[in-house]
Amino acid sequence: MDASMQKPGDLTTVMYHYVREIKNSRYPGIKGLEFAGFKRQLDYLGSQYEFISAEQLIAYITGESADFPEKACLLTFDDGYRDHFDFVFPELMKRKISGCFFPPARPVEENSLLDVNAIHFILASATDTNRLFNDLNDELRARDFSESFIEQHISRLAQPGRYDPAEIIYIKRMLQRELPFELRTEITRQLFEKYVEKSEAEFSKELYMTAAEIEELVRSGMYVGSHTYHHFWLNAVAADTQEQEIDRSLQFLTNIGAPTRNWIMCYPYGAYNADTLEILQRKYCVIGFTTKVGASSLDRQAALEMNRFDTNDFPQ
Repeated sequence: MDASMQKPGDLTTVMYHYVREIKNSRYPGIKGLEFAGFKRQLDYLGSQYEFISAEQLIAYITGESADFPEKACLLTFDDGYRDHFDFVFPELMKRKISGCFFPPARPVEENSLLDVNAIHFILASATDTNRLFNDLNDELRARDFSESFIEQHISRLAQPGRYDPAEIIYIKRMLQRELPFELRTEITRQLFEKYVEKSEAEFSKELYMTAAEIEELVRSGMYVGSHTYHHFWLNAVAADTQEQEIDRSLQFLTNIGAPTRNWIMCYPYGAYNADTLEILQRKYCVIGFTTKVGASSLDRQAALEMNRFDTNDFPQ
């Protein structure tokens, strides 16, 4: 969807992940937004929209306020990266813009590395995608997976995506959800050690915000919401596991001083199902952000399934 096609009264929500000085960093291959581009994008968005806070959106959705800007824009930052504290937070404070931050709890509480981020940095460190593609398949062969199994998954999964070529999509899907959890975690760790050459604990400290830093976001007027505990694909796990994920995340939010009534969920990978929505309604969640591309109509009945644009949908 073209971001310029937003109708008056719609909400434009922009989704960010890595925001850093990428070009001259140790990982110039990471797919993210250069900090200079972020600042230019804020200039652009500020010229086209009125920035709003999470609290304004919550008040409108819950009926506590009928006031809402005609061209509203909300900024969301997923995954709890240190980028968000070092680069994004100071820039938002300087501009008096309130952002929404969605850190998964496990990396903060356990100093662990999410598989999704391990995969990002494997890909960023791999200078030869075909070699990585073959290394993954060799790991499967070493565990007695048949050529037929591998070929069937390549045929089904190796399809170009919105931003990635077919081989990258195959690697991501196999390591994110297709293989059994313990196996894909094991293979991801082996590939991480081979390509990134750092320990999980060491890299986790570099990559994510600490609890103290997230608490500072809350104290400074930023919104911090739920991105679950482990960052699972919620539509791929049972309802009781989903509820545990949400409960542990809510306890984390309580610990850092963030609200847990009339709160916002950001679905990892944009994945959820009917069980997720039922659980969230029971737990006083009023807004859910997906990765479906587009503006949101502010329909209160559909507030748990709000769309977002990617940063790449706007000038940088």
